[in-house]
Amino acid sequence: MGIFRARSIFIALSALGAIWLGWLVANEYALSYASQHYLANGVVRIELPGGRKFDIPERYMYWEGYVKHGRWPKPKEGRVKVESFNFDALLPDLRPYRAEDDEKWQELGYGDKLHVYVHRKDFDATSWRHVYESELDSVERGYAKRLDNENGLAKFLNLIGKEGDLKPYDVTYFTEDFKILIRCSYPGRDPFPSCNVRFIDENKYNYLNYYYSIAYFRDWNNIHKNLISLIAQFERDGNSDSIK
Repeated sequence: MGIFRARSIFIALSALGAIWLGWLVANEYALSYASQHYLANGVVRIELPGGRKFDIPERYMYWEGYVKHGRWPKPKEGRVKVESFNFDALLPDLRPYRAEDDEKWQELGYGDKLHVYVHRKDFDATSWRHVYESELDSVERGYAKRLDNENGLAKFLNLIGKEGDLKPYDVTYFTEDFKILIRCSYPGRDPFPSCNVRFIDENKYNYLNYYYSIAYFRDWNNIHKNLISLIAQFERDGNSDSIK
């Protein structure tokens, strides 16, 4: 009797294991299917302070969506009110995630990736002139050097260290209207050299902060113009969307 009982228990446990394994496979398939569905059709709908609305295809939410959740998640229902938002794209054409570009998205460092943050402006300045004046002060004190303009931008080399042993740290650039400030890694100081662009526009986007590889610095102006156009498209889509 003991043998038969043990065999019955073994068969029952095997059946339960098979059911559990089947459920796991089915659940994983369902999650994978849902993930691909949201990647293809998902739209993140948000509203910034002041009522400005944006509709952002989920394909642009690689970090906020896929990396954070391990899959492409279902967007929240309705329109979500936020103080700021971020999205990602690939340079040079600011295209969103596509399966054929997966290696580029997983590449270490910046590569062709562009990371963008749209902030509510929480400071009074309407330009980066005060930073420019601070750079001039640093030049006077010997902690920066004013270099020749590059790519239509005022250029400063910033130094770090003790007096008498100062070494290059990073490079800061300004547009003539001081609306754009760009800080780039100094060659050799960073394993993944990059540029950080900060843009003030009190009438539209308030404060943009975005990053990309230093390899794309020469094309800074086109990248900026295309980015402004892309965000404007998100806003047009948001304003034409009936979802509240």
